[in-house]
Amino acid sequence: MYQIYNSKKPAFYKIRCKILHVKRLAPLILIVIFMQVSANVFAQKISLSGKGATIKSMLNDISRQSGYNVVYNEQVLKLTTPVNIQVNNAELIDVLNKLFEGQPAGYVIYNRAIIVKPKTEKQDIQDLRSVPLNDAAGYVVDEQGKLIEGASISLKRTKKAVRTDETGMFMIKGVMDNDVLIISCIGYKTLEITLFQSQVGFRVVLEIEERSMKEVVITGMYERKKESFSGSSASFSGQQLRDVGNQNVIQSLKTLDPSFVVLDNALNGSNPNALGNIEVRGKTSVNSKRNDFGVLTDQIASDPNQPLFILDGFEATLRQVTDLDMNRIASLTILKDAASTALYGSRSANGVIVIETIKPKAGALTFNYSANTTVDVADLSSYNLMNAEQKLEFERLAGRYGNGNSASSGTLDAQRLYNERLKRVKQGVNTYWLNVPLRTGFTQKHSIYTNGGSESFQFGAGIDYQDINGVMKGSGRKNWGGRADMNYRTGNLNISNRIYINGFKSKESPFGSFKDYAQLNPYYPKDYADKYFERGTVSASAYEGGGITESRNPLYNAALNSFNYKKQTNIQNNLAFNWDVNFAFRISGGLQLSKIFGSRVDFVSPENTKFDGLPALQKGSYVKVDEEKLSYDGNLMLSYNKVFNEKHVVTVNLRGDIRNEEGSATGFSAQGFPQGVPGNPVFAHSYQTNSKPIVEMSATSRKLNGLISTNYVYDNRYFVDATLRRDGSTAFGTFNRYSTFWSVGAGWSLKNEAFLENADWLNMLTLRANTGSTGNQQLGSFASTTIYELENNTNLFGQSLYHSGLGNPGLKWQKTQQSNLGLDFSLLNNRLSGTFNGYEKFTDPLIVNIDLPGSNGVANYPINVGNLTVRGFEASLRYAVINNIAARTLWTIGLTGQTYKSNYGGFDKRLEGLNELQKKSRSIIRYRDGYSPDDIWAVPSLGIDPGTGEEMFLKKDGSHTFDYDPEDARVVGSLRPKAEGILSSSLRLKGLILSVALRYSLGASIINSALYEKVENISLPSLAYNQDLRALQDRWKQPGDRSQFKGIGLTSRTEMSSRFVQKENVITGESFSAGYEFQSRTSPWLNRFGFRSLRFTAFMNNMFRISNITTERGLDYPFANSVSFSLNASF
Repeated sequence: MYQIYNSKKPAFYKIRCKILHVKRLAPLILIVIFMQVSANVFAQKISLSGKGATIKSMLNDISRQSGYNVVYNEQVLKLTTPVNIQVNNAELIDVLNKLFEGQPAGYVIYNRAIIVKPKTEKQDIQDLRSVPLNDAAGYVVDEQGKLIEGASISLKRTKKAVRTDETGMFMIKGVMDNDVLIISCIGYKTLEITLFQSQVGFRVVLEIEERSMKEVVITGMYERKKESFSGSSASFSGQQLRDVGNQNVIQSLKTLDPSFVVLDNALNGSNPNALGNIEVRGKTSVNSKRNDFGVLTDQIASDPNQPLFILDGFEATLRQVTDLDMNRIASLTILKDAASTALYGSRSANGVIVIETIKPKAGALTFNYSANTTVDVADLSSYNLMNAEQKLEFERLAGRYGNGNSASSGTLDAQRLYNERLKRVKQGVNTYWLNVPLRTGFTQKHSIYTNGGSESFQFGAGIDYQDINGVMKGSGRKNWGGRADMNYRTGNLNISNRIYINGFKSKESPFGSFKDYAQLNPYYPKDYADKYFERGTVSASAYEGGGITESRNPLYNAALNSFNYKKQTNIQNNLAFNWDVNFAFRISGGLQLSKIFGSRVDFVSPENTKFDGLPALQKGSYVKVDEEKLSYDGNLMLSYNKVFNEKHVVTVNLRGDIRNEEGSATGFSAQGFPQGVPGNPVFAHSYQTNSKPIVEMSATSRKLNGLISTNYVYDNRYFVDATLRRDGSTAFGTFNRYSTFWSVGAGWSLKNEAFLENADWLNMLTLRANTGSTGNQQLGSFASTTIYELENNTNLFGQSLYHSGLGNPGLKWQKTQQSNLGLDFSLLNNRLSGTFNGYEKFTDPLIVNIDLPGSNGVANYPINVGNLTVRGFEASLRYAVINNIAARTLWTIGLTGQTYKSNYGGFDKRLEGLNELQKKSRSIIRYRDGYSPDDIWAVPSLGIDPGTGEEMFLKKDGSHTFDYDPEDARVVGSLRPKAEGILSSSLRLKGLILSVALRYSLGASIINSALYEKVENISLPSLAYNQDLRALQDRWKQPGDRSQFKGIGLTSRTEMSSRFVQKENVITGESFSAGYEFQSRTSPWLNRFGFRSLRFTAFMNNMFRISNITTERGLDYPFANSVSFSLNASF
């Protein structure tokens, strides 16, 4: 905000922003004066009389007598003391000298303005009457009246630039009529001011704007200007996230940045209760599954390849971020490399996601309401199952009903079964089982937030509620939350407190796994009510032989009173403060207290078919686990920022953190329930066989660290960053409690060099490079601790203990050395912009669980072994095809992409025991030097022999064989795409907003589970289930057939080979949106209804997926296509 005073007409005029009178905005005033100076003015006579008078009142009297404008800041005047003064007909200079004698403030006279400012070592009271008339000077403050040091003021015509000093003042020379001043600062809206000869002065109040988030890096500890930051990061406003979709922040973020990858979950699909596996620039640990770490798993552990989440300055869980109300988000920043993440030391090797929520603003009470409705429809396009006639024919060809040459009773019963099924097929029975457990899922979400207050005190409060109904019947999730925000400012001290209370209750579908329905034969009638299909239709001997059994009816189980739910409550308080000691030093700190408690219960009715054949006292199960976590997190930071000679900017931060987490879980499992009783443990007969009555697990994690980070900028051209952090953690061995992490980086802003400053086609060109060491301690707290448990039974010596986990006290910290080289550019008046980053991550040592001999009493032991290297490249491009601000028209297209490769090293065959287990289990994963964690290991296949219908394999020596040998396995593909990213476009036409985002993934190899499990590997027992249509149409049938799949009558096991590994190219319709926004300044009719703004938006997410291969996705829970509608109102 700024205002202009005209000497011919003493009034304030609006330019872009709302203008208020000077006296009402004295704490924020900031005036640059342009006016003629004549020597006789300073000879004016002033008379003053005051006893114990304030400087402010005396200045107002001087202004009235002299006609001079008086410019001051309330923060400066509060430092002064009352005065006793008596002067008659004295000159202005003499009066001012006497008035400010002995005061901590001084003044400068500039044209017809008296500017009050703090005294400094280099400058006391000065008379600027000799300043040329074509110069400009003034103050810069923020919305709260705080003087801003280091703000950039540049002259658009000459590219000349200066910065505000420690008092927020600037002076720039050589201005002309109609010149344009550009005023910018970190985190604020950039203003352009046109100067006129008739102006007396103007003032600027810089306002935060969402669009400026791209110019700022929010680290979660402090803010940095992106143009002088050597790290690789990406920042997005809350509105940008909401423009992509209204589901959750994780789904929106993966569309906006190529490095943030949510791995496709082929099992859980769109299950609202499942969390995604997330990676930023690849993996840094051996395995991303928690259970694979054995003793490393506890209540505090998380996915060791998951990025760190920081919410309002404190660590948060993936569940908290996923459930976060998107309307609360002000900005989100991804920190990717060492220079940006080393601030978080041992927690940052996988990247850091920093989320800032909306803060209350001063002013009249305002309300913001949001309503969202989502319609989800299951996506079954990946399924290619047989119909009733096809399945029956497949069974006949596979020999399910005999060859017709035997007269045994079993064969006759099988023939009768075939005839009965054929009869139903001819009668039209052709059940499509896939839609039986499904529904159209409707989700409702509402949130309201109100805020307001004075300049010294602002408050805000809000509530939100979300009711998610998944596409499988009975599954869903209810999220709720409330918050209260308070900010208090007095002088140089700012205190804020935020209280959050939120929680959820989730339910899993009673219909069980979706694959149970994908396996059902279409010749079964849908309305069948018994436990087993066809029971009583034919003799039981029809199912004998070859392991064929009756098919269980999942609808029978779904109708029982089983249930599976989880509920959780989170209470959190965040207290923070900032104290501006002076214009250079700031002290800030924060304290978070958090309590999370909840439980999960799983009851399976004793009538469920899974208990058939068990004794009555073992039927039914009830499992309950109560979980609780208490944590506190505190930090204190001293910041120093200084501008020297308008060219040197120095920033130093000293910070210390302490964190304590205590987690516990208590549970039990019971069995033996009578039929018809509700799921209550009081009806149980006993605890489950061979289980302990009560299982309790607790874990405590403590962390302590100290940090120093520095930044130096010279002349807006060169900048250097350095960070040093020392971390301590109980997660590692007693011999290695502490470790050091660091980073150094540098950058060069070429645009500000003399040889490019006149290149009007170039707006920004910055080269960055950095390197450093980060860590990963997301592995839990049991890695270095030996765990003992009480033995249930006693012996001659009494009750004993046994090892349940063996810790390694010498376990070293897992460190990742990261290097990044980046380029940022903007051309053609910012119409074309982009970012390129090449990076390397070297993790050494890794932490791996090795198997121990049974004589040790424990199965696994964590050790440091090997290393992992990731090398990659990522790019982001944006072009504004139309950029007409005056017509409020903007059309942009964007392209993002990334690619990377990774490989192990340093194992030196120390994991061969683990590799042998992988071979025996026929796993596709190996741990060998020079190979990638994404490599697929399988035996190369030469295809199907046309003469026999058998598969032929390629051995290591190059010979051909029909015998499968796991020793012949080699790398046959990689799960990692060669390239993936987003192609996007958006159009803003006044209030209309349209956008589209398409995801592409090229060259990834996948295991086609449909081919492996439903085209081949169909044993005689598997004939009881429906199969992929290709099992009937594409399998070998007779000598001479050239087919991709083995003979249809071969029901022996098929081993994993390269035949089932396929390269996939995919295009996904990830996001489509259309909306219209009404603003009161352009739509006056809103004022009649009390609205400030109104916005309607429609979204379509994951509407299609085009792939070159056909494979089943969403095996346990299907994927979904989503259509959403959003209403946002501000009043």
